[in-house]
Amino acid sequence: MRNDESTQGHSEIAVHGLPPEHRRDEVTSYVNKVRNVRVEDLAEHFGVSAMTIHRDLDTLAADGRLERVRGGARAITARLAERDVRLRRHLNAEVKEQLAATAAQLIPAGAVIALDDSTTVGALGAHLSACAPSTVITHSLDLMNQAVAQQIPMVGLGGQYYAETDSFLGSVVVEQARRLTCDVVFVSTTAIKNGVLLHPDAEAAQTKAALLKMGGRKVLLADGSKFEGAGLYHVMALQEFDDIVIDDQVDTAHREQLRALGLDVHVAANPVGSQS
Repeated sequence: MRNDESTQGHSEIAVHGLPPEHRRDEVTSYVNKVRNVRVEDLAEHFGVSAMTIHRDLDTLAADGRLERVRGGARAITARLAERDVRLRRHLNAEVKEQLAATAAQLIPAGAVIALDDSTTVGALGAHLSACAPSTVITHSLDLMNQAVAQQIPMVGLGGQYYAETDSFLGSVVVEQARRLTCDVVFVSTTAIKNGVLLHPDAEAAQTKAALLKMGGRKVLLADGSKFEGAGLYHVMALQEFDDIVIDDQVDTAHREQLRALGLDVHVAANPVGSQS
């Protein structure tokens, strides 16, 4: 064990130039790409011992970034991740980061912005200080904490807290949102079908709709997996949005439909993957 920790630890950095934290990021990306993989294959691919890979997979599984299975690991599926915000934050993180970076360019300095609790919009948190909004309004507990950490004035919409979304939802949040206005509101959702945003949860759909009614400019973040996806509750018609930020997995037909509805379509640069 000691020999593995010392000599192998040196090899991890020397062979690929990756410290453990960075290697685990690469392991996550690799598992998401191939979907299912054995420990031996990962050890060979990354040039480290099977014991090191076992430790990496245990750490990544504990963080919710992949699913540990006998003899290896598999990617977190969208269906599984939908039940747990911790999993959703890591699912196709590269795509979310690209969408957020593009959406951040739509924030005017000094604007009052509203952000929903989706993990796609949550990736905007890292851009807040650079965008310099005057105030952030949100019902996402994670985004509240990020705004406070970056010393950005924040209005938190409180109500019933739901751990599975790490946010506040329901009638209390909706009532608070009705009393506020903002310059730009950013949302995402699970499905877009027949020109309508849909969500499988009634309270989440109601809360997103309330946020959207606050905004003078409405911005939707959606990757290719959202189109023709499954949803139950109506959030808002697409034609009521001003902008949509998409990845390059959205096909030409859908892009033309979006433009025909009057939306400004912004394609994120070089996203990796298609689900969000």
